Amino acid sequence: MHVKAYKNPATRVKIEQTNVRRDWMDNTAAAHAYKCFPVTLANTVGWSVSFLDDIEFIWDGISEAQDSHVKIIKDPGNVCSTSRANATISFYTGIFFETDENTTMLQIVPPNYFIDGATPFTSLISTSFFNDAIPVAWMITRPNTVIKIPAGTPVATFIPISIKKLNEIELTIEDMIFSDDFYKRRQEKAIVWEEKSKDGFTNFYRDAVEYDGTKLGEHEAKSIRLKINDLSTPPTTLSSDRPKPHANPGK
Repeated sequence: MHVKAYKNPATRVKIEQTNVRRDWMDNTAAAHAYKCFPVTLANTVGWSVSFLDDIEFIWDGISEAQDSHVKIIKDPGNVCSTSRANATISFYTGIFFETDENTTMLQIVPPNYFIDGATPFTSLISTSFFNDAIPVAWMITRPNTVIKIPAGTPVATFIPISIKKLNEIELTIEDMIFSDDFYKRRQEKAIVWEEKSKDGFTNFYRDAVEYDGTKLGEHEAKSIRLKINDLSTPPTTLSSDRPKPHANPGK
């Protein structure tokens, strides 16, 4: 799969594989949340875009087609725009993706990042011909509260997918038949799980084993290591000639 990203060197932005670390996970008892294999694996999916400066804004609670209801408080990198109106804020990333025609860029909320009061939109962009900086926008959900996106916090995560291949998938739904043996093994598993979980996670799923150690299968992969060949210029220092976002990114 061919994926290339062009970066505007005048924009203080960073693109990298999504990091496994999360502040809220660090703050769990003994960083216990990192023992959850499905969460930690998902944390690293995709390439994430973040800015090198703090961003702050506030919304007055009115959602309409005027951009005056969202006020940008802090934007040293000159990347924010309220032109979409309707309780949203947009960000100029300066990132231009290039893919083949059978690849579409899925933009999602950065996995397991939580910003109280605002959240990114999920979208699909045909990056085989879209020749502008990838548009990123957030919906503001908490009015009359200063929302802060700390420097280095991903504003969007990107995963290249094939919609054609998705359209070829057929989901078959059938009734599940539960036998007495199924319920028996489920009860046995619950007992073992409760005992083992006293010392932490059981790792049954991580190791792909049944409660009695029987091998159930193999994970497709137990880690995600995305390749990056960064030939770009390092981000510049703050200046006044920074590019402004388009009035309606993506239109």
